[in-house]
Formats: sequence, structure tokens, C-alpha cells
Amino acid sequence: MLNKVTEPIAEARMGILSEWSLRIVLSYIFFSNGQPKLAGLMDNPSEPLGFVKNLYFFSDFPVISSYLATIAELILIPIFLIVGGLKFIGPTAKALSTLGGLLGTFVMAVVIFGFHFGVLEETFADVKYQLALFAMSIYFLFK
Repeated sequence: MLNKVTEPIAEARMGILSEWSLRIVLSYIFFSNGQPKLAGLMDNPSEPLGFVKNLYFFSDFPVISSYLATIAELILIPIFLIVGGLKFIGPTAKALSTLGGLLGTFVMAVVIFGFHFGVLEETFADVKYQLALFAMSIYFLFK
């Protein structure tokens, strides 16, 4: 009986809203997290972002890492996720969506495992928000 009640909802053409809501929200969150990074880099273009100095691998080239993280969050991930949802552009859409998911997954893995666990010594209970972004990014990696 439960299947009879819920099946029309799951099969509705409005299901596209669920994917687009994820695309838009994830793009917005990455974009909004990239904005303060851009402001910091514009104020001091030759100075790396503070958190990058503490990351194991990325502290070897902190200024470049700062710019790469900012460009990924502010421009690349949002554009790839949004344009990747435009099915009418063909197979390129899938490739862009996957690339956006890959970049998002990489960024969130570095944030969670490199910074929150590695530098701040937090636990899984402390990174629920970041884990949600990680999971959303993985969704688009394989979508």
C-alpha cells in the first residue's frame, strides 16, 4: 500500500527539481565559500590563505594552492555543476557534471581530512556540514 501512495511522487516529472536543487545549493555553497578567499587574495595577492599554510602537502606551494582552491570554489565547481545539468548540450553536460563532482569531492576531502582532522583535530561529529557537501559532491561525481 505504501508503494501505491509514494510511487506517483517518485515517478513525477517534477523529480528533476531534486537534482537541480542539489546543483544550485551546492554551487551556491562553494561559490559563497570562495568569495572570502578571493577577498583575502585580492587584499594580499602574494600572501597565501592562512589555512593553506597548515596543510601538509599544500604548504609546499601555499600561494598557488590558495589560488587553485579559490578558483575551484568560486568559479569552476559552480559552473561545471550548473552547466552539467543542461541536458540539451549533450554528452558534454555529463562530463562537466562529473568534473564538478570530482573537483568538489577533492576539495572537500582536503578540507575534511587535511584541515579539520589533520590541523584542527576534530572528529566526524564536528564535520557534519562538510560531510554533507562531500556526499553531494560524490553524487555529482557519479551522476
